[in-house]
Amino acid sequence: MIRADVPLTLPTRPADLPPPGFPLIASVAPLAAAGAIWLITGSAFVLIFAVLGPVIAVAVMLDARRTGRRTRRTNALDQGQALATLRAEVALRHEELLRAHWRRTPSANSIVAAPHAAIRWTGSGADVSLGSGAVPSGLRLDGGAAPDEHRDVRDWAATLTEAPIDADAGGGIGIVGPLSLGQALARGLLVQLACSLAPDQVGLTVPDRGWEWAVALPHDTGQSCARRLVICQAPSGGAPKSGGAPLGGAPKGSGLVVALAGTLAELPWGCDTIVRLQGPGRAEVLRSSVHAWGSGFRPELITVEQAIVVARVLSARASAAGLVQNARRVPASVALGELSGFQPGYRAPHGQPQSPNLRCVIGVGEAGEVSLDLVGAGPHAVVGGTTGSGKSELLVTWVAAMAAAAGPDEVTFLLVDFKGGAAFAPLCALPHCVGLITDLDVHQAARALASLAAELRYRERVLGRAGARDIVDLRRQDAGGALPRLVIVVDEFATMLTAFPDLHALFVDIAARGRSLGVHLILCTQRPTGVVRDALLANCTLRVSLRVNNRADSVAVLGTDAAAALGADQAGRCLIAADSSGPVLCQVATTSPREIRSLAVADADAPNPRRPWLDLLPQTVSREDLLALVAGGTAADESAFGGAAVAAGHDRAVPDARAAPGGLLGLLDEPELQRYRVARYEPIAEGSLLVIGGPRSGKSTALASVAAGFAPVGDAVLLGADVEAVWDCLVKARQCLDVGGSPAARLLLLDDFDSVHARWDQEHRPAALELLAGLLRDGAEGGLRIVIAAQRLTGSLQSLPALCQRRLVLRLPDVAEHVAAGGVAALFDDRLPPGGGSWQDHRIQLLAPEQSGAIPDVAAQRDIEPRTDAVALLGRPGQTLLVVSDSPSRSAAALGTVPGARVVDLAAVSHGELAEAAQAGASLRLSESQSGTAFVGDVDAWQAQWSLLGALRPHADLVFDGCSLADYRAISRRRDLPPPLAPNRGRVWVLRPDGAVHRATLRAQVV
Repeated sequence: MIRADVPLTLPTRPADLPPPGFPLIASVAPLAAAGAIWLITGSAFVLIFAVLGPVIAVAVMLDARRTGRRTRRTNALDQGQALATLRAEVALRHEELLRAHWRRTPSANSIVAAPHAAIRWTGSGADVSLGSGAVPSGLRLDGGAAPDEHRDVRDWAATLTEAPIDADAGGGIGIVGPLSLGQALARGLLVQLACSLAPDQVGLTVPDRGWEWAVALPHDTGQSCARRLVICQAPSGGAPKSGGAPLGGAPKGSGLVVALAGTLAELPWGCDTIVRLQGPGRAEVLRSSVHAWGSGFRPELITVEQAIVVARVLSARASAAGLVQNARRVPASVALGELSGFQPGYRAPHGQPQSPNLRCVIGVGEAGEVSLDLVGAGPHAVVGGTTGSGKSELLVTWVAAMAAAAGPDEVTFLLVDFKGGAAFAPLCALPHCVGLITDLDVHQAARALASLAAELRYRERVLGRAGARDIVDLRRQDAGGALPRLVIVVDEFATMLTAFPDLHALFVDIAARGRSLGVHLILCTQRPTGVVRDALLANCTLRVSLRVNNRADSVAVLGTDAAAALGADQAGRCLIAADSSGPVLCQVATTSPREIRSLAVADADAPNPRRPWLDLLPQTVSREDLLALVAGGTAADESAFGGAAVAAGHDRAVPDARAAPGGLLGLLDEPELQRYRVARYEPIAEGSLLVIGGPRSGKSTALASVAAGFAPVGDAVLLGADVEAVWDCLVKARQCLDVGGSPAARLLLLDDFDSVHARWDQEHRPAALELLAGLLRDGAEGGLRIVIAAQRLTGSLQSLPALCQRRLVLRLPDVAEHVAAGGVAALFDDRLPPGGGSWQDHRIQLLAPEQSGAIPDVAAQRDIEPRTDAVALLGRPGQTLLVVSDSPSRSAAALGTVPGARVVDLAAVSHGELAEAAQAGASLRLSESQSGTAFVGDVDAWQAQWSLLGALRPHADLVFDGCSLADYRAISRRRDLPPPLAPNRGRVWVLRPDGAVHRATLRAQVV
């Protein structure tokens, strides 16, 4: 880029320093001072200072001269550096100007060296380069003390050497000189114009003799083009003779004339530019609107052989782009059913050897019907084309044509459409089609594409068992064709890689091994540049390009930029590069639904081909379904063979899965192995399990399946969302471990643990988590395993995953929670049915719940601890209860239902009676009834009657009704945690005289 915004300025010459003068005053002043001091002091020694004056004056003058010389040297050095910097900047601008000039009008020799890169059939300009010489650069140097200062630098900057001597062929170019030199220069001009003007935009008229090579140019030699390029050549000793109208009669703006003559008088009139050739390396300008008269330059001369090379390249490019006359024979449209090569249902007679290729006719070209052979010219293909160029129609036609040429036992198709699947939907009716993958279901697409790697391994095993080198050798051994070719057709390959970037390595592997395994790729994309990388493109030797928007995309597919010149109004027009002979122009046939239906009917009796992947996991899986899949070989049960996997499609017999150890969990999907697998969970061997899932996701079903599978091994305890039962079970399990464990294996299953944890109070939560963490760490030594189910892990619950060896992630509402729970983001699906989730980084469907054999909920049975009725306690003879209540009236009403019992409200009884009761102590008898006595009061009342509490406490049960932990501790003076109480059940704490704390119930408060 020319940096014209930065001005160029000559360095300013520094002014000369004045010569130093003699310091007269500095010399006389010491003399006067020495005389005055001598007169005052009378000392003769003072006169010695008078001598210093002249000495100092001489020293000052010498120092000034030395400083002046140094300053002049410094200024000269700075000026030299500034001048060198200016020269470098001028040289840089000269280079930029030269590149811009030669880029605008390339020389004939540069076109001969690289004709493909010089073709510019996009403009209508007729500027050419006559040769190279000196032209004004337009650079001006400002500054300087005088106009003649640095004259050489100014002249050098203002002149651009070795620049193109431009001329406009539209105004006519006259060449004067020897005929051989003039023809050499005119050949160079014709080559330049042929590279800049499209063949369908300009015609060509040349003399009969000496210009036979011009016939190889693709430009029309007839009269169909309104604009023409005329080469006229004056005969020796005669008037000028032109193959067309004289220059003066050519329509303005439509005639391009290059005239050759021996003298100026022989040139046709009206040439705006006239040059005289003085030799092979010397020419001068005689007339020009741009260059000065007499300007010398070196002409651009090329030989006939060099011109022919360029002409052939231009002809091949024009033919490939459909710009020459014979391309008009290619029809604008054609139907697949109209082609003679399209014969649905035709197969080679039985017993005759069949060709191993996939040759099929797809359209019409200049030489007739055009066929493609994905095997012979492939094994893989790349298709490029911009939007609206007909890519999808090409793929549909190609697939239909291959289906017509080969049966489902010979070729199958896997269609991948990341534009919604509408274009490929009709092809699904073909029995050859084994699947359609679209971007509408990302999970199904990811699953199917992951199965492709397993398909390669499956085909390797088939070839290995048969001892065949490749699929052709296998077909020779097996006339039935047990392994058909698989053609993977991908529309919008770039979009697929954006969604699944890891698939590029898989497709590179398929491209490298596909030929021998019978797997072929047809990759279609709008912008091949940068999408189909070299490692993949190297194996895609069949190239097809429809119209593209830029030359780079055409070069990436075809090796030439011919596809960029295809017309935007010709959908289905493409170039096919299948060998080294160059691209072939073709109009792709259109395929109608009727023709696809005819193909489907022709092969309707053919057996269904093997699919490269299994269906999605079923919505529900029962135990019988799972066993049937294992018995049929569709699912593998590794535990049944001691870890040896059994994949779908194998002939190996599978025994009953019930013989395998461990509890059945569900059915696991392994698309990368093309199989299902029985999922098992063995608590003793695998450790504790954490189950995370949203509401109605199947957590309880999972716990029931695990408990049922563990039943033959040991005791299973399944707890629901009960704050009391879960706490009691954790405490009991801890006590069991502390006393030495149990010889029998035990499994503790906690359902909805996050709900239980949230309903505990702030002091029970950390204590319960500490109990649970200790059991998870130490339970293995005591034969205890724990399964925990929760909806979300928040707060302190986030420490549980680190303590559990296995994790089952069921359906969650969003991907963030799914990943936070330990699931793989790619497996997230909020549409999963109940029981659907991920296990060991694979999709799983849990076993459906069975009607019988369910494990009872221990929390519902309340058998962890016997429940006590506080009212029943009061009914015992002589029983005394000390009730601390947040509502004494409510507690008194509940206890007053006991016949014969006396209820004493501390707030209502007299101080005398309380004093009598305190003095009576253990022998307290306030009633002759056979029932007991209850003292009821709130915390404040009991603290006010502390002496009564102290007297009665050793022989009475202390009941806490509706009290908080603070109330409990204030009255009991204990710091340990009592067991948690379930809300809305009338639960109370009962503190026995011996210090034991247990729960009880006030029946009147049961909701």
